[in-house]
Amino acid sequence: MRSRYWGQDYDSGYGWISIALHWLTAAAILFLLFAGDSISVSGAEARDTHTTLAICAWAILAARVVWRLQQGHPPRAESQGRIAFYAGVGVHYILLLAIVLMLMSGPLAGWSSGIGFQVFEIHLEGADPSLPQVHELARGLHFWGAVLLTVGTGVHVAGVLKHMFVDRDQTLDRIMAPPERRRVP
Repeated sequence: MRSRYWGQDYDSGYGWISIALHWLTAAAILFLLFAGDSISVSGAEARDTHTTLAICAWAILAARVVWRLQQGHPPRAESQGRIAFYAGVGVHYILLLAIVLMLMSGPLAGWSSGIGFQVFEIHLEGADPSLPQVHELARGLHFWGAVLLTVGTGVHVAGVLKHMFVDRDQTLDRIMAPPERRRVP
């Protein structure tokens, strides 16, 4: 049994900090993926929207990664199979890796372009002169980070649906409320 302080995770699930960071991250990633995907269609205005949202979410996303690495992953629930548990842990850490990749490559791509980026109505200058090789590397990493996030999120949601409708094992309850706040069936 882990020693606990307010907000810390439990052996039987997540604490309030993990729960809040999980859902804030989920919302931020969905918004950022949609805003980022619209850049190719809408151009500079969509890029500015994506960049503003990303800068606003940066601290939350970074906190999510740091918190999860500091807390580790709660142990397997009694009702959860070993393969499902380790697959879920793997997907979670792949998603964290993708978030780190996005947090680093996005600002680097904007800066190295020489164009800089717009956050709200503030223009942040880019490299002078631009760094095309760094820019292309950062853009490539950002693209593959987005692919990893999209696929990882799809696998994560598929796992959630499996737990809800096939296993019916209340695994989802672990990320909805801490153990002391859950309703017992």
